[in-house]
Amino acid sequence: MLEILTRKEVSVMFQIPLRTLDYLVGTGQIPFSRIGKRSVRFSSDRLSKWFEEREGVEFRQNRKKKVA
Repeated sequence: MLEILTRKEVSVMFQIPLRTLDYLVGTGQIPFSRIGKRSVRFSSDRLSKWFEEREGVEFRQNRKKKVA
């Protein structure tokens, strides 16, 4: 059975802040479906697959160079 999750449920599942989840959604880094203008929902199956694919992916931090 397909399980549909809210932002709050996904944030708890992955133990990340809602703000981080919103960033992942906004940049298209996590699979989601838009419901209406502002609401998004997540498929537990697609999230599980996405999470497994992320194994071993290196973290890259975009740092702005300071101008002296």
